[in-house]
Amino acid sequence: MIYLDHHAASPPAPEVLRAMEAARAKAWANPASAHAAGRAARAVLEAARAQVAAAIGAQPADLVFTAGGTEACNLAVAGVTAGEGPILCTEVEHPATRAAVTREAASRRGETRWLAVPAGRPPSVEAFERALDGASLAVVQWVSHETGTVFPIAAYAEVARRASVPLVVDATQALGKVEVDVGALGATAVAFASSKIGGPPAAGALWISRDSALIPQLVGGAQERGRRAGSPDPAALAGFGAAAERVPARLAAMPDVAARRDRLEAALVDLGASVNGEGLRVATVTNVAVPGWNGSRLVAALDLEGLCVSHGAACSSGVDAPSPVIAAMYPDAPWRAASALRVSLGEATTDDDVDRAIAIFRDVIPRKRPA
Repeated sequence: MIYLDHHAASPPAPEVLRAMEAARAKAWANPASAHAAGRAARAVLEAARAQVAAAIGAQPADLVFTAGGTEACNLAVAGVTAGEGPILCTEVEHPATRAAVTREAASRRGETRWLAVPAGRPPSVEAFERALDGASLAVVQWVSHETGTVFPIAAYAEVARRASVPLVVDATQALGKVEVDVGALGATAVAFASSKIGGPPAAGALWISRDSALIPQLVGGAQERGRRAGSPDPAALAGFGAAAERVPARLAAMPDVAARRDRLEAALVDLGASVNGEGLRVATVTNVAVPGWNGSRLVAALDLEGLCVSHGAACSSGVDAPSPVIAAMYPDAPWRAASALRVSLGEATTDDDVDRAIAIFRDVIPRKRPA
């Protein structure tokens, strides 16, 4: 099997698995309990918090652990204190964020103010600033989950701060691909996901600025300083922490990853594919439109040959529909969204993986199944 779906989940490194196994042996108790077993679980939890905080330039106390990136994004959108009024959001956000924004806008008796992203180019800082007028909240991804486009998030944060509009950042695809320093960024809240950096699923984190209140969405106990009720999974979070410690190694590998991505992308273009998205991208992904194919069927055909790729966001898998992100980028070219193929790499991807994937593409794509 050749795994090229790292934007869905990146496979864990051996040290991540070891950290989780060690945590399972000693952190089985409830971390909120005051006895010795509870304290042992709590120590594992807080060690993981310190590891994740160090990876993002944060203080541990400013991190809220969640059950994944989706919960972190939902908590940020619904929990950041903001008044009534429109919520500003781009048209190409991840479904977890997009759905949270739509629901929250309705509850605030406002509306969602959608920012266009033609051809995948991020909105200019000037366009973002104009769209902030009268908004109660702005929500923007740092790195596109589908195309890898890097948004000028620091510049957006600066204009949002000047306009006194809270800014929520979905950084689930940023960590491990670009340098992240939330302390210097200037956003209100920033969401992260363990599975995108080689940690286990069902673990995530939300950084919240110290001058911002956060309304809990899960209520009950006083866990996470009263910001997120519920008993956490110390073993999963230990894996998250171990993966966070490996972020420098992941960043160091990005030039080699980019070279492999470029070689894959060139082979796909030679086979007639067109690259989706423009501008600065992270090293880990190419998204292409393949004429003559339905994207979901092409993913299935490649899977039969032992190649794991995707049509779009993993949470939309099984839905035989055009990618809404690519559709928003190319409204006048619906074939792009219908035939979109996302191929994403990681530090574990080898030259041999790329060679074998290219051979499979050359065998399968010319079959040209009807879209």
